[in-house]
Amino acid sequence: MPGTNEAWGWHPRTLVVDNYDSYTYNLVALLTDAARAHYSSFGGSGEASIEETERRAQEHIIVIRNDEYSWETVRDSILPHVDNVVISPGPGTPARREDVGVGRDIIAHTQRDGHPVLGVCLGHQMIAHEYGAKVDQSVVPVHGQTSSIDVLDDSCLFHGIPSGFCAVRYHSLTVTRMSSSLRVLARAAGTVEHAGRMVASTDIMGIRHNTLPLWGVQFHPESVCSEHGARLLANFAQLTRMAVGRLHVLRIPPHVQSMSVQARDQHVWKRTPTEPRFSLVARRVELHGVVDAGARVFAHVHSSDWAPVWLDG
Repeated sequence: MPGTNEAWGWHPRTLVVDNYDSYTYNLVALLTDAARAHYSSFGGSGEASIEETERRAQEHIIVIRNDEYSWETVRDSILPHVDNVVISPGPGTPARREDVGVGRDIIAHTQRDGHPVLGVCLGHQMIAHEYGAKVDQSVVPVHGQTSSIDVLDDSCLFHGIPSGFCAVRYHSLTVTRMSSSLRVLARAAGTVEHAGRMVASTDIMGIRHNTLPLWGVQFHPESVCSEHGARLLANFAQLTRMAVGRLHVLRIPPHVQSMSVQARDQHVWKRTPTEPRFSLVARRVELHGVVDAGARVFAHVHSSDWAPVWLDG
């Protein structure tokens, strides 16, 4: 059984449900950094302590894809060994079972079990959909743009985060109508670029359930261009502590860790240093004020390619 060394303090064990999105591993990195920072404050600076800190950080996160295990397996074999759940961004719609997989069951299970859940982008929409809100096409699709986020309620997930912070958005669906069981925590402010012009955007950016430990954000706190992502996840950890109530210092046991993506893909997660095979050559071009700058650059670079595709047109 995993150790319960109280000297290392309590940090939540997290299940990350991957909805087949590249941003998932930015989330995993941010969560791992948080665990690493927590344990480094207890472990000292010696080589052995650094190794122990890293091991403990890795043992507090498990990643599964949304369709690789049945709900019964997740419920019986994984959830008893974690403290909270993060549901990742992803393609598709929350109304389509094939797009959300076991994440929908986890959200519904919160009513009975009480595992705190943080949904990001699609995960946010899944919470809204499950509890009666309407998720529909946004008036303005926002792909890879930043927005100012107005914090309307800083009592929980956004505690200590200033209103007006910058965050990256990447979505075409949005919560268009709330239900009585949910509350809005944050909205977008200002304008975004669409079809060559600037358009006002006030989409809902953060929600919570009134009585259950469920929170969602439409933006990407894990993006390098988003502000206060680490603080938001630290707040979620504190909300987990309050919801869970138990402070036993437990790790995810080895047999559960073996079910994770990290354990199966060691060649990806634990690479050994090698000589670099490539070098990156970059040139910065200032395009402030240029309409459709991204599309113009794409056309210049790829206009002679066979069947080029511009996803954000």
